[in-house]
Amino acid sequence: MGLSMEFMIYLQRDGHLTPEKNKFLDIGPQNVYFATDTQIRTFVKAQGQTVSDDELEKEIERLVYFSTPRRGERTTLLSEITDLTNTEYNSFDVCPGLKTHILDLNFDPLPADDAERYDVVINFGTTEHILNQWNCFTVMHDAVRVGGVIFCQLPASGYLEHGYFCYTPLFFRELAQANHYEILDIFLNDAGSSDIRDSKIDVRDTANVQTRDSAGIARDRCRIPQFNILALMRKTRSARFRGGLEIATAHSGVDPQVTWRYMDHEQLRGALAEQQKRLDKVREQDNAIRDLEAIRNSTSWKITAPLRRLARLVGR
Repeated sequence: MGLSMEFMIYLQRDGHLTPEKNKFLDIGPQNVYFATDTQIRTFVKAQGQTVSDDELEKEIERLVYFSTPRRGERTTLLSEITDLTNTEYNSFDVCPGLKTHILDLNFDPLPADDAERYDVVINFGTTEHILNQWNCFTVMHDAVRVGGVIFCQLPASGYLEHGYFCYTPLFFRELAQANHYEILDIFLNDAGSSDIRDSKIDVRDTANVQTRDSAGIARDRCRIPQFNILALMRKTRSARFRGGLEIATAHSGVDPQVTWRYMDHEQLRGALAEQQKRLDKVREQDNAIRDLEAIRNSTSWKITAPLRRLARLVGR
């Protein structure tokens, strides 16, 4: 898990992270890679410096040095930079660390004290490693305040040996639609490439799937471009988290018994109101049938039966 300070400055320049909007949740404590003196200084000044100039200079020198990964050395953490400002930083992870609260995103809900607390929630290369995607995005949704933003950088393609998942633009568009997020920005960035041969998985031709390496991929085609997808989304209303339901390849529409699970509160209230109207109409029909049966079973109905038969005969 790691990021460039350029993304933090990006959040500042667009007004999402400021000295006033300073509550920040990191889904997995981020390392900062290849930070520069200028980047750290720009971020700290804009976010509200809380240390002396002399201390800032010493910290910048240290943080820049350790932002270059080296074997056997700990890489700079984002929390070490936010500590130089008035930013209220918190992170969730299953591994103990600086400014980290233990929370297992496969199982644990958001602690009640963190509900709609944060101005910014970032997910930079974390959730692709977690099986329970529903809980991951529920925790982020529940943590961000209305008007706050969720910022994700996640694998989009080419990652053969990294994490469990890659994400698509469709995922974020339908996630936003389901939860009434405003998509402020969505884009890809180049993350190098991976080599099929490194994965130890052969490639087979569809017409010859029983034979290893039957596709005969040339060496110059073994490298797959890697891209990350970045999505910045603003939460616009307070409501329970909802997931999308992607049925582009389904052979029919969604069963009505399933549909209600994906409705928001307003849709659910509307659907229940329609259901109530139908039930009321059925009850009215049932009551009318019961009233008619009561009339037919009454003494007066039986006494007047000959007159009704005579009336029908005269009518014919």
